[in-house]
Amino acid sequence: MEFYQNRESKILRPGLFDSEAKKDADQVQGIQSSQFRNYFHELRALEARFEREAKGNPQVAFAKLIPQLELLKAKLAYGQRKNGPLQNAGGFVNLMNRLIDAGKRSPEDFEAMMQYLEAVLAYFYAKEGQNQGGRR
Repeated sequence: MEFYQNRESKILRPGLFDSEAKKDADQVQGIQSSQFRNYFHELRALEARFEREAKGNPQVAFAKLIPQLELLKAKLAYGQRKNGPLQNAGGFVNLMNRLIDAGKRSPEDFEAMMQYLEAVLAYFYAKEGQNQGGRR
């Protein structure tokens, strides 16, 4: 996944947080909002640790982040096992794998990935609220 219209200027693509995030949110099925939120919070924790460590040496901090992102992919795979909490959430797992792979390219891509995932989560919640008659 490409986040940038102009990578050099760090200009994100138009529609990324609108039509594309809505489309991805619509494809996320078979997962409860609490499960989505748990993975999002795990990524937020990695983001906070990266930001703390990046103040000293950004390259080393990012090098430490990549294995943690790869571990999250392994956790997603484990969740898809028979009778696992993600066994019917292939769309979510595919989305997360695609985003994690893109986020591993650079610190800027990781930041854009987090923003994109936040937009997808917001649209997912909005869709969930509509499906429940506005209640959560």
